[in-house]
Amino acid sequence: MRVLSDLRFRGEFRDYQSEVLNSTDQYLKDGKLHIVAAPGSGKTTLGMELICRVNRPALILSPTVTIRQQWGERFAESFLPIGEDASDYVSFDLHRPSQITTITYQALYAACNRISVKEESDDEEGESGTVIDFRDFDLLRVIREAGIGTICLDEAHHLKNEWHKALSAFLSALGRDATLISLTATPPYDSTPGEWEKYIGLCGEIDAEIYVPQLVAQKSLCPHQDYVYFNYPTAEEKEIFNQYKQKALTCTETVLLSPLFDELLASSGLLTDFRAKEECILENAKGFIAILCMAKHRSIPLPKALIRLLSPRGRLPAFSLAFAETAFQFVIDSPDIFSERVSTRLHTVLSENGVIEERKVCLQSTAKLNRLLLSSTGKAIGINEIVRSESSNLGKDLRMLILTDYVRKNAMKTIGGDEPIAVMGAVPIFESVRRSCGNQVRLALLTGQVALIPKDIFGGILAIAEKQGVTVRERELPNTDCLEIVFGGTGKSRVAVITEAFGCGLIQVLVGTKSLLGEGWDSPCINSLILASFVGSFVLSNQMRGRAIRTDVNTPGKVANIWHLVTVEPPFVSDNPILETLAKPMLEDKESIPSEDFQTLQRRFECFLAPSYSGNRIENGIERLDIIRPPYNEKGFRHINEQMLRMAADRASVAARWNGTVGRMEVLEADEVPKTVVPRGFLFVNAFLILIVSILFYGFTQVFSRSITTVGLKSPTFASFAITLLVLLFCAYLFCWGLVKIVRYISPRKTIEELGKCVFLTLKDMSEIESRDARVEVSSDNLRTSVYCCLANATLHEKYVFAEAVRELLSGIANPRYVLVKRYRILFLPVLSYSHSYACPSVISRKKENAEILAQYLSKSAGGFSLVYTRSEVGRRALLKCRKRSYMNLNESMTKRKKMTNSWE
Repeated sequence: MRVLSDLRFRGEFRDYQSEVLNSTDQYLKDGKLHIVAAPGSGKTTLGMELICRVNRPALILSPTVTIRQQWGERFAESFLPIGEDASDYVSFDLHRPSQITTITYQALYAACNRISVKEESDDEEGESGTVIDFRDFDLLRVIREAGIGTICLDEAHHLKNEWHKALSAFLSALGRDATLISLTATPPYDSTPGEWEKYIGLCGEIDAEIYVPQLVAQKSLCPHQDYVYFNYPTAEEKEIFNQYKQKALTCTETVLLSPLFDELLASSGLLTDFRAKEECILENAKGFIAILCMAKHRSIPLPKALIRLLSPRGRLPAFSLAFAETAFQFVIDSPDIFSERVSTRLHTVLSENGVIEERKVCLQSTAKLNRLLLSSTGKAIGINEIVRSESSNLGKDLRMLILTDYVRKNAMKTIGGDEPIAVMGAVPIFESVRRSCGNQVRLALLTGQVALIPKDIFGGILAIAEKQGVTVRERELPNTDCLEIVFGGTGKSRVAVITEAFGCGLIQVLVGTKSLLGEGWDSPCINSLILASFVGSFVLSNQMRGRAIRTDVNTPGKVANIWHLVTVEPPFVSDNPILETLAKPMLEDKESIPSEDFQTLQRRFECFLAPSYSGNRIENGIERLDIIRPPYNEKGFRHINEQMLRMAADRASVAARWNGTVGRMEVLEADEVPKTVVPRGFLFVNAFLILIVSILFYGFTQVFSRSITTVGLKSPTFASFAITLLVLLFCAYLFCWGLVKIVRYISPRKTIEELGKCVFLTLKDMSEIESRDARVEVSSDNLRTSVYCCLANATLHEKYVFAEAVRELLSGIANPRYVLVKRYRILFLPVLSYSHSYACPSVISRKKENAEILAQYLSKSAGGFSLVYTRSEVGRRALLKCRKRSYMNLNESMTKRKKMTNSWE
């Protein structure tokens, strides 16, 4: 038997895999290697190669039994020397470890706690797993005796809390003796900050990421596009929303018109003594603005200076229920500002009116209402429309998968009847599509509990089952052309039969649950996917999305459509037309979509990279679906849906956009900077001062020349000529120096490029960026409304650091350790311009000397800058001036982080 380092992958690594492998030594300097690899990237193969290169016996931990077995299968298929037995190298039993021991996290948990458990099955039917007995088992002794020095974590985000604790304790006990390799296709990007820190604390910072566009460019995944279909809740669901909004409006008006609101204003001193409380007001600007909006709505006179302090443009936004929610929450959370009595009293009033959930003010919506949106049966209408459209586009070539959360077997009684669809789930969706499109597509359902097919394909199903040695019996469903079929054997047999029938076209639309057909299930023929799942996290939705984007050898030109469903909050309707008219401005935000469902989707789209609808860029974020724009009303959403269906029919355009990304591709961490953020005013001030100085010096030369002549010389001497020439040369130097600076910052794109270079050079001097070929790249969008700045030819960590530093520099000033303030000289006296001030990025401001380096680069590029330390009394006063006057705070625009490919226009 050979050592691991002698084993070789029998295939050929793809370019993106080779890039990761070539940087292994650099990544492993801290003993940890954390790789994010998109579904279809060959993650298991990559992990196995890394294990062989480390060349120490390895323990591989997987979330499920199926994935545990896949590691052994992949080793046998791709690494095992011809003629040798896999069992000589691989073990699935921790009692008998080998060079590669692959187990589940549950098994490790049992071993750590010395208990006996039944290993959980990942089959939907919950078929019995194997009993594993670790009583009287000394885990650390076994690990050390086996010489295990590599721990490989596969999809560590799947861990239950108790499994996570056991794994953390196990790794701590091993210390730095073991090399840790962490692999995942779906890091928990949508988790809470605390959960993310826990995940990174376990696996280490992400060292490398293999993105979907890289896989599409190399034909490992197929071209694809995301689409969103909007719907409203059903009439019954709308009534529930109406009743709650009525209650929230009544409660808000009651508080606003009560003495409690007057007491709230008085206790804060907001209207009487705001000058003495400027720092507190600016620290809590969002909350105080919300209170002022409420006061303005009640026609309470407000000092203009106070409004300018919080809103430098001198105006307040229109009052809305969102501002009332923010204001009430701020008061409840800030008894030190408003007094314990006021905070407690407000909490009591809101609780009595039923708009408090666990000390959280809920005027716009509640957790229960959000769940109602997510699981609204109104989505069934959208599913039907999508099925009809996709069937019309693809005909017999349609292979659509509809994934949802629950079976809802008790809804079987609705099949063949006319009872309304009252709940979302696999069976209700099947029946909804059957009623709407049953004659147009061959529809089937597959879950662990029930399987339904059209009658006319039973012969084909029977032939496939017989070929696979599986028995099948059928039962007719009354009033339908469908059969319920029951398979003999295991759940895997059932899946195998239906999967083959789906692949060969006997089934065109397959409805299933995410647990059965999600992670691990593979059917490359899928060319349309509807994600009707409303419970799963980003991790699950990304895994399900991955089902559709695999290439299909039988369809080389495959293009996949991925459909996301969003339920929108219904508009407020009242029996009282006057109340409805008055309430509309408070409830409607014309610039945003009123839906927690949509907000969840926005967060998930931060991790989906694909072509934008218009423009030749591959990027993340839901903004790339740029047909989603106001008006956000019933007519507007109908128009958006029609456009979505129309675009989804044009698969050739999607393929063309992806095919424009051939060749070597780099995914960049970019900052999207709106043009309004670009601060150019100080450059023109510089130019004006240079012009004045040049004129003064030129005048001085003329006066000096004449004075020499008047003292008795008939003509200027050589000395006067020389002095005049020197002064003129000096003026010319000043003029050219100023001109260079103006040219550098002549456009928003040039300005961001220069500021980005200053940050880049500072980070290089700090050794935060060490890649030799790293460089700043800048581009604009099609409409020239935004500038994108990023770092190319750098490591993932370096890209993150640079992007975050630029984002902080070009965002509003909050509470940085240092601020950089533009400095002019007037009559040789320094004058600070707080309107042109920046927050020093946190990665740079940890040390004063690093902040000084950035100040020096900015001064060289754009004229003098002063560095101000804000943790002193003088510095706090300067910080307040920056907050009030800074261009960054005035423009109210946000610099956002984006991922995009380096196919610059």
